[in-house]
Amino acid sequence: MAEENIYLTEKTQDGSISFKNLEFNESYHSIIGAYTEALHKHVLACKIVELAKSYDKKTINLRNIDNNAESSNSSEPIKILDVCFGLGYNSGVAIEKIWEINPEQRIEIIALESDIGIIQRILELEIPENYQDVHKKLTSLSKLAPKMEQGSEILKYEEEKLVITVFLDDARNSVKSLANNYFDAVFFDPFSPKSCPVLWTEEFIQDVVNTANTGAYISTYSSARIAKDGFANAGCELFEGPKLNRRNGGVLAKKI
Repeated sequence: MAEENIYLTEKTQDGSISFKNLEFNESYHSIIGAYTEALHKHVLACKIVELAKSYDKKTINLRNIDNNAESSNSSEPIKILDVCFGLGYNSGVAIEKIWEINPEQRIEIIALESDIGIIQRILELEIPENYQDVHKKLTSLSKLAPKMEQGSEILKYEEEKLVITVFLDDARNSVKSLANNYFDAVFFDPFSPKSCPVLWTEEFIQDVVNTANTGAYISTYSSARIAKDGFANAGCELFEGPKLNRRNGGVLAKKI
């Protein structure tokens, strides 16, 4: 018996492809654009460009101190937590923007995702030309996904300057295995509080905030009260994220 397809293809206004999950009856991205949403609501909101510039300065200083340092590979990686990895746009656009600033910058991404099926759909995406090189790296994850059974623990892509580790489990379990005060930025992108309330509880939000460094930004698309209260009670300063044609911008939290 064929497996039921719960993913409905959706073309967004910027030309990038996304999907609607029929089980949750929600789209992975808004109609304004999967790429556009990842760029503005998560990557730029979390100050990824500023992070890349600051790490590039660290690299320059390192070279001045150590003449044997041939590249920024001897520097610390920029570390990102991607909660609900999905089609990988948030992580992918972050990689793209970091390497625009410093092509040698090391990046470590840890992603939480319970649905292997949506990772397989990365192969089906139509993406902007500027995003194609990064997309090829993400398709490596997509090609590995069919070989893994639901319940497997880790999906991993690794090269010299980039490591992406996807924990394939309920994010409420995976987050508890992560180190505290570790990540430079966090993309928080579950389905809406109405459709997936278990990933908007104060307990889960607190666990996510615990993994972030002091001063790190945590981006969401939701402006719901449960998001505002959850991040405020977890010890964050709150801002309004980009609106992108919506009435309200999502919660943008900064760990203090």
